[in-house]
Amino acid sequence: MNIWTSFGKKPKAKDYKLHKNFILDEHSFIYREVNFAIKHGYDFIANLGHSTFLVSYQGIKFLTDPFLSPHIFGIRRQKPALRPDLVPEVDYIFISHAHYDHLDMRTLRRLKRNAVLIIPENTKPVIGNTYFKKILELKRYETYLDNSIEVTALPVKHNKGRSILFPNTDTVSFLIKVFDRTFYFAGDTAYFEGFKEYGEKYDIHTAFLPIGGYEPTLFLKNVHMNPWEAVQAFVDLKAKYVVPIHYGTFHTIPKFVKVEAPLQHFKEEIKRKGLEDKAIIVEPNSIDICVNF
Repeated sequence: MNIWTSFGKKPKAKDYKLHKNFILDEHSFIYREVNFAIKHGYDFIANLGHSTFLVSYQGIKFLTDPFLSPHIFGIRRQKPALRPDLVPEVDYIFISHAHYDHLDMRTLRRLKRNAVLIIPENTKPVIGNTYFKKILELKRYETYLDNSIEVTALPVKHNKGRSILFPNTDTVSFLIKVFDRTFYFAGDTAYFEGFKEYGEKYDIHTAFLPIGGYEPTLFLKNVHMNPWEAVQAFVDLKAKYVVPIHYGTFHTIPKFVKVEAPLQHFKEEIKRKGLEDKAIIVEPNSIDICVNF
């Protein structure tokens, strides 16, 4: 049986050897560094590839858009993924929308699931009966309050739906306030005027903004930002720091991962605007321990 065929049972770790070139195990740098940071109580941002980021702040850990499969529809990822069962337990998992590279059921079934899963409107049917501590659908502008966290779903400019079976799943971004710190996770979006509105209304500390997947521009300009637009979105949001996401791992047209060179262009634009000290660049399968964060 293929390791990604799931009937609710987690496959044994040895089965992952079938995809050893695309899976990182407990000996990997990212696994060891994440566990080191957790053990010592550090705040950190870890990039697990694409839009999958593991963030820890003041002991609260959350995971965004977990996609840790070695391939999708036969298109393999450009860099290997940490084996999903090795991702540490988190308090919250945020899914911005139901596209297959952001809501990956193969990954979700293999994560530790004693977490609150927060998803957009009309997305619960995709999750089905998969167990989590709690599953919450948030409508646009709806807020969820917990003891240490406040989450608001905000609109973005991106196409809805997952498939013919699930055509109405919504697409959102998340404003995530953990104690005194507000994070903005944009998920997947084109540039739009809403960023200015959010910048006026909210006090954002760190903005996670997508920079890749914009070529060919003719087809993707209305759903994905390019690096120049991402920098402008950061300025509009008036955030203190920006973390580029959604690059270097996966593209529907594999060659564009390198052809686009989104991180290079992002760095150039950040430098051109004199914002280099505002960018927290965490490349895939690496971690930034935020000592002075």
